[in-house]
Amino acid sequence: AFKDPSSPESGADFLYVNKSDYERLGVSRKDLIAEATTLNGQEVFKITDIIGSEPDLGVENLKGSGLIAGETSSAYDDIFTLTLVLGRTVGIGAYLVRLGQRTIQKTTSSPIILTGYQALNKLMGVDVYSTNDQLGGPAIMYNNGISHITNNDHLS
Repeated sequence: AFKDPSSPESGADFLYVNKSDYERLGVSRKDLIAEATTLNGQEVFKITDIIGSEPDLGVENLKGSGLIAGETSSAYDDIFTLTLVLGRTVGIGAYLVRLGQRTIQKTTSSPIILTGYQALNKLMGVDVYSTNDQLGGPAIMYNNGISHITNNDHLS
């Protein structure tokens, strides 16, 4: 539910599913928890929790990722840390880039992103982005000081 439907870039108030999706995902499969609410005169279900259905893809994964992030953060004060980004880096990998002291990013096919452009476009209901490079490519990350060096490949 966009704050201003005519201006999706202004953000969203909440995420929701329609009644049939809630019955399929929330009631039957228990993959999400949602609260009934009204939006533009229609009953929708405001998502409060996403549970997921795959084993070992929830808390266990987050715990492991948190341990890696903690070690990387601790190493920052003890040793020189360097991240070499040669391909798409998503989620915790993108956070790890920020936890290090220096980052070298390949100039092609190596965005540093938390989520892909397709997911953001779908979330906003409008095609705002056409590539992941618009979110985290070298033109964004180097110019904003996230990547410290860009190069054509890892051998140069």
